[in-house]
Amino acid sequence: MKLSDRAAFRGELSIHGIRAITAHMAHPEDQLAGWRIEFDEWRNAYAEFLQMERERFIPASEPSPLLVRQHRYVLFLLMTHGEGLGLALLQATEINDVERNQLLDQIDAFLGALRDSWHTWHGEALSEHREALAKFFS
Repeated sequence: MKLSDRAAFRGELSIHGIRAITAHMAHPEDQLAGWRIEFDEWRNAYAEFLQMERERFIPASEPSPLLVRQHRYVLFLLMTHGEGLGLALLQATEINDVERNQLLDQIDAFLGALRDSWHTWHGEALSEHREALAKFFS
């Protein structure tokens, strides 16, 4: 089967969906087991984004328009997903406030780093930020 044929299987579960289901089955006492899987995947995606940024984006003296748009797109996706994780925590009734706040603090730390990347590479002071950061990445 070619990958392009996979779109025909609309009812097919993604690996993420399967992992969420198995997390609930393996840890029925943890009502946030599926959320924790999603949070871990989001953090892994963030780490991969940072690696791409270090390897492809930062070294480019002038990134191509395609690379700039891809960078901005992934930033938006990561920020949107992180905000969704935060909203899910705020709406969850099966978690105590201490754990909720600890997890929200973790999400907010990642979101802050993503916003910093946005301002650095796509904000108004783009060239000044790039020059200021260049010494840290050479």
